[in-house]
Amino acid sequence: VYPKNADESEKRTIAKCFSVMKSQVYTPEGIFKQRWTTPDRLPHRRFWLWDSVFHSMGNVYLDPQLAYESIKSIFDTQADDGFIPHMSSPDTKSEFTQPPVIAWGLYKLYEKTGRKDWLEENYDALERYLAWDMKNRDTNHNYLYEWKVNEDDPNCRCDECGMDNSPRFDNVKPIDSIDFSCYMANEARYMMKIAEVLGKQDRANEYDKLFHAIKDAVNSLLYDEEDGRYYDREVQSRKLRKVSAVSSFLPLFVGICTPERAERLVKDLFDPETYGTAFGVPSISAKDPTFGEDMWRGPVWINYNYFIICGLRDYGYEKEAERLLAQTLEEITKWYHKDGVIYEFYDCEQKVSPSQLSRKGPCLKPEDGNVRIMSIRDYGWSCTFYVTMMMERENGGTFY
Repeated sequence: VYPKNADESEKRTIAKCFSVMKSQVYTPEGIFKQRWTTPDRLPHRRFWLWDSVFHSMGNVYLDPQLAYESIKSIFDTQADDGFIPHMSSPDTKSEFTQPPVIAWGLYKLYEKTGRKDWLEENYDALERYLAWDMKNRDTNHNYLYEWKVNEDDPNCRCDECGMDNSPRFDNVKPIDSIDFSCYMANEARYMMKIAEVLGKQDRANEYDKLFHAIKDAVNSLLYDEEDGRYYDREVQSRKLRKVSAVSSFLPLFVGICTPERAERLVKDLFDPETYGTAFGVPSISAKDPTFGEDMWRGPVWINYNYFIICGLRDYGYEKEAERLLAQTLEEITKWYHKDGVIYEFYDCEQKVSPSQLSRKGPCLKPEDGNVRIMSIRDYGWSCTFYVTMMMERENGGTFY
């Protein structure tokens, strides 16, 4: 499926994305009872939780059944207590989890296909996973959620949240996390929708209550009125940890901030001194002392651009959403035609090829994967979100 309004360079890029997406599908093996996907053949190789949901977003345009299996395979990794690991292989599992985006992805697939049975097949497993998060990742019971942090690895403090080397985690103190809390609010919102479709109104009401409880907690405890920003909050000191990262825009995506607060976020989003860089949205504010070219310390990640685009649309900032959408598609297209690959992340300053950016350490020239992996080439969710954004541009911002 190709969008009719794509130009020739975009058609060639989307063909590349489809090719990459096909190459990252595995056949059933070990714990996996159906096809499953990987973010890339090197270095990841294995199965990853939130990547698999993101893959579904693009795979639906290849084959709806493949899109469903991309998500269904997540539950093959689930433990009896509801826990789902962030990474698995056919015969191994990690001890960490990853951002909860499964209900959101599954409902989006339902919107596209109308397959109510897919909601039914996974509802109980979804409930058990979210119950595990609530029990194990909200230690102070305030409806704000805490990632498990790796104290011993400065280059990967928080692979659980996906923002491995973000300066948010540099002091490794337990924090009520703005991103985890927003993801949980979003899952509650979509679990309510799923429960309503399945005729489980009592459960829908419970998820509606959970959504509003998280919403209230985020707005009362994680927002700084003076700065006009959402931050993480240290669990012990109860002080805001004022590191401004792209994760702080997730209240837009989840729809939990007031119109007045949304306006301040949008102003920050396009301020050239903070996030309005040559190519937005950088993973950390340009004012942050750690801002540079290393992974989650400056470069742009396509999944977050997509989240923010969705949030801008929902709050009525259509022009701003289209601006960021066009910018994102243009940047991916440009570097595909220059370098022949779709990258993991991109330079917010538009000065260098993503191949020259750092990834948990200085860039190696020439690249040597035996020493350190650089920005991954032909990265799964960059491809699937390119496809998704192209298709949504064709259809006025809808998932269809």
